[in-house]
Amino acid sequence: EPYFKTDNKNSTDTDNNSWRIWFGGDVRGLYADDSEGGTEIVCLHSIQTDLARNVSEEILKNVFTTNYEGARKLIDANEAVSDDFWVFAGYAGWSAGQLEEELNRESWYMISADSETVWNELTDQRDDNTLDPRDAGLKSWSTLMGMLGKQDEARAVSESFADLSLKEWAAESILFNSTLPVVNESDELDDLLKSLSPSISNSIDSAESFVDLAQRYINDGIQGSVLRGSSKDRSPFLLSDQKLHKCSMLVIQDDDVLTVGVLLNHPMTKTYPIPLANGDDVEFPVRYGGSFGIPGIIDQPIIFLHSKPELRDAKVGEPVGKSTKGIEECMIWICSEQQVAKAIDAGRASSSDFMCVQGFQIWPKEDIPSNSGILAQLVTGDLEVVDETLVEEVWKVLSSQSKLTLDTLEKNFQTSLLAWSAGGKDDSNSSPPFVYDSTVTTSQLADDSLRYWTEAFLLGGIVSAGKYDYSSGFD
Repeated sequence: EPYFKTDNKNSTDTDNNSWRIWFGGDVRGLYADDSEGGTEIVCLHSIQTDLARNVSEEILKNVFTTNYEGARKLIDANEAVSDDFWVFAGYAGWSAGQLEEELNRESWYMISADSETVWNELTDQRDDNTLDPRDAGLKSWSTLMGMLGKQDEARAVSESFADLSLKEWAAESILFNSTLPVVNESDELDDLLKSLSPSISNSIDSAESFVDLAQRYINDGIQGSVLRGSSKDRSPFLLSDQKLHKCSMLVIQDDDVLTVGVLLNHPMTKTYPIPLANGDDVEFPVRYGGSFGIPGIIDQPIIFLHSKPELRDAKVGEPVGKSTKGIEECMIWICSEQQVAKAIDAGRASSSDFMCVQGFQIWPKEDIPSNSGILAQLVTGDLEVVDETLVEEVWKVLSSQSKLTLDTLEKNFQTSLLAWSAGGKDDSNSSPPFVYDSTVTTSQLADDSLRYWTEAFLLGGIVSAGKYDYSSGFD
């Protein structure tokens, strides 16, 4: 439903006190906090009384803008009702020269039209009660494109990845769904359970599984655990942090200050050489571990991991964490470059027995919003703990990935999804939800979003853009 703001809940004058709100932009928008000046309300109208002109600014002939206070003055003076205004929360802004640059690269079309035509078209959209916020304005855009003679161009991008992502943004950002519950890292178990909303509680497989998770987290932490991205019907990482969608991640540190994890399923386009005793170099594909520690931002050393029983027996490195299910030691070990070289020189291992990772993910535990720590993501199911009995298979699948190139892109991507599947059951519905007014499921779109992230961020350029057919997959 459209969002309505009511000035006075006790008033029966709904014509003057109910305001249909439109998303105007991110600057001082719906989610702006006090440090940003709060939400700014912008009201468009075509009222031409003396008072209206005094409290407004004319931006086109006979089309004016005013703020919320100005609109209220006109209503209080009986010169307008709330339906006379088109009300926006927030606005879009450009720095000097930015809009001109965007016009030059055809991010926008600039058109010429008389103010009456513009206002009539805008008010038709404003007053159209059949428009659904989840459409994200695309029907209105298509109408305007038709008026420009660009209807073929509009049809060509219907159900494109960009349009579908925009619809999902609208469903998430302007439908005003309930927010996450408050989950404090320092809560005791009873307080933690009480803090959950029914919607979150219902998303957990069972009370027993949640109690096990919470008790383990409070008592022992999750260092050494392998986590995977959510198996929800709609991925929480569809629109942001796509790298975490269906990820496989190892927690290498978990203490009172922060939690640190490394992603295991994202090979990059580079390798790391280690010199051997015979003078040869052995090359290791480098995996993207996370957004921290990337060269040029925060330069961090390479880390090496292994899960080979013979190397564990020989004490090559040290376990990342401790086991909780009777297994003698954590299955995954961390080791140094020197230990890797020595093991290969001794014939105990080959390069394929190791994973080489650069970068990491960080979840602070101090001075953060109470619903943004890693415990909150575990409780809400955004991240899931992989059962220790499944870790070996996850590792085995990921070990078959290779250095990222155009030729290995598809195989690496599909292998990443297979490793995620090996880490647990898929809890998504057998009839998953579709993106609004489309034939594409949200789970399919989330996979595509991860694919585009992989291409853009790890490969260095989108190679599938414009080549996607949802009936047959990537070309």
